[in-house]
Amino acid sequence: MAFYEKHRAQRARFEILAFHDTTAASLKELDRKLERVVKHVWGGKTLPFPVLLDKTGATVREWGIHAYPATVLIDPRGRVVDRAGRRPLAILERALAKERRGNDLFHSK
Repeated sequence: MAFYEKHRAQRARFEILAFHDTTAASLKELDRKLERVVKHVWGGKTLPFPVLLDKTGATVREWGIHAYPATVLIDPRGRVVDRAGRRPLAILERALAKERRGNDLFHSK
């Protein structure tokens, strides 16, 4: 959430999506599951970015997510740039800085 807010001016260049495990069948059920987290961990704030429900688990398997929370960085062309555990937000931070200098977001030209 902090990264998302810190880079508010560049949101047109990236999106953060949260996946919930396959046990939540609806957003209403997800809200109930997250009540304690919102209150006790997130200080009463809800996530400022979209939460996706993957009831079948297909996307989770395709992107190699094995535990939660997980982060997968996907470039504007739809390619996985980095997977959970390797510091995807640091990679995105560098890519956004690179773009501010006038370079391609993830790849050198």
